[in-house]
Formats: sequence, structure tokens, C-alpha cells
Amino acid sequence: MKLWKMNGAGNSFAIFDARAARFEPDEEQIREIAEKLNADQVIALERDEGRDGFMRIWNRDGSEVSACGNATRCVGHLLLEESGKDMVTIQTEADMLRAFRAGKGLITVDMGSPLMGWEDIPLAEKMDVRGVDLKIGPIDNPILSRPAVV
Repeated sequence: MKLWKMNGAGNSFAIFDARAARFEPDEEQIREIAEKLNADQVIALERDEGRDGFMRIWNRDGSEVSACGNATRCVGHLLLEESGKDMVTIQTEADMLRAFRAGKGLITVDMGSPLMGWEDIPLAEKMDVRGVDLKIGPIDNPILSRPAVV
């Protein structure tokens, strides 16, 4: 099985090409892969009928997540290079995402509309978020002056 080690905006990914062979690791295997390859996330690129690909995403602790923009940009890069297209579609557990060429070596992803209702945003623990001070800034700004949501 082909494996790519990629980096997107400081996040490190181990991407397995599971289009020809199944990749079904358990949580412990994901943790081992992430540790050995020093990856923040482990990704399986799978076939998807009607889309250019489907991606499954695991965090380094073995938990599965529904989407990741930086991982989608990396998978988008692979699919764009492979296909020669200017836009590819990638299905995730969250939604169908589109990745585009944005210049030499640059990839952008349409992540869809943001979820703004607090009940739609998964939190590690139940909390009252009405008083949380957030700054919504441009997603391409790598430096923010204080904790922020982008």
C-alpha cells in the first residue's frame, strides 16, 4: 500500500492509498502509526463513486474525525496531480469538499459554510460558551495576536 508523509500548514499527515486495498486499522494501530511516523493525523484515501476520492481521518489518539481542512488540502494535492484537473471533489464524513489549484504548489479547499450554532460545534466538555471572547479572522493569516477561532 502506498504511503505519503505530508505537511499542511504545520500539521503532519500519514496518508495511506486505500483505493486498491482496504485499510481498517483499530485505535491502537492508529496510535502506533502516528507515533512511528510522527503524524498528527492518519488518513485513508479511498475510492468513492461519483467523487474523486473519499478520505477517512483519525487523530493521533486513534479517534476518528469527520473533516480536516489541512489534510483535505494534502489529499487534494495528490488527486489534482494524479488527475491533471484544476478541481477535485473529496467526500468526507462531514461533507463533500472541493479542492482547487491556487497557484504554483498551492491548494485551496472549499470547506462549505461554517457551523455557527454552539450546539453544532463538538466540545470536549459541556460549557457555557456565551461569554467566550472570540476573534474571527482570515483563515490564511498565520499569526493572530490572541487566542482566536478561524
